[in-house]
Amino acid sequence: MDNLTPSDLFSPSKARQQRAQALDWAHIDSWLSYKYSGRSVPTFERNEDTLKVLRELSMANERADEERAVIERLEREALKELDEVSRNPNDATLLSHLTASLTPEGEQALHALASTCVALNTPTANPETIAHALIHHTITTQNLTNHLTHIETLQAYLTKQQVLLQSQLSELGNNPAFAAPANIQRQTAEQTRQTKHLRTKMREYQDRLSALQATQSRTMTPGSRHIGSAEAIGEMLEQQKALDELRDRVEGLEKDVGVYAGLPADREAARKEVGRLEVQLDDVRRKRDGLFEGLVGK
Repeated sequence: MDNLTPSDLFSPSKARQQRAQALDWAHIDSWLSYKYSGRSVPTFERNEDTLKVLRELSMANERADEERAVIERLEREALKELDEVSRNPNDATLLSHLTASLTPEGEQALHALASTCVALNTPTANPETIAHALIHHTITTQNLTNHLTHIETLQAYLTKQQVLLQSQLSELGNNPAFAAPANIQRQTAEQTRQTKHLRTKMREYQDRLSALQATQSRTMTPGSRHIGSAEAIGEMLEQQKALDELRDRVEGLEKDVGVYAGLPADREAARKEVGRLEVQLDDVRRKRDGLFEGLVGK
């Protein structure tokens, strides 16, 4: 709190920060004094980085002390249980009699059963319990093996993709086609200058257009205003469209009538002329078929 400046007194956030740092330094000083057991603590520079490192070191040391205390407590409890078992003379006598009565094969089987129970961490030597424990461990091992295989496959794929991306990145970095032109700054400056010039011209043309529209609106007569209106222009466009459709229809009728050009104006005479032409058409078809059959016969 001694390093507070006058400006910090008017800033609540800075004051809180300075107060938190002071508390952290007090905790660090207490921890260092405890670790050095009355010896003088070496001098060091007091800054934020040093405070951060010492705070992390003290937290890691406290966690390690807690873990060591838990391990020591478990060891004391285990030793206490072993002492209680060893102090029971009946259990020791029973175990010695049982061991002496067993055959070598039985002793080997008993040792295997005990080792299996210890390895599987089962509370009893019941075969059904051991079988369930074995099945559970087998399933867990298989699942872990499958997960490990999947992870290894995924890792190989990611490694392959990483190599591919690195090669593509290297190619992009070394390929002259993707390199910036040497005169990129000059081109950028030229385009910026042209953009400013075009914007100036655009504003100038917009002003001229506004002036022309204002002049035209003042000089137009009521009739000319009606002609130049949007409704009049739309009506003219619709009439032009109808005229184009009528022209297309007339041209189609002229094509249909052109097929009958050269026929007599009288209906009966026209029918006779069409019949005569059909007879000629049949004669020409027969001649064509005869020539084709002659060519096929050769």
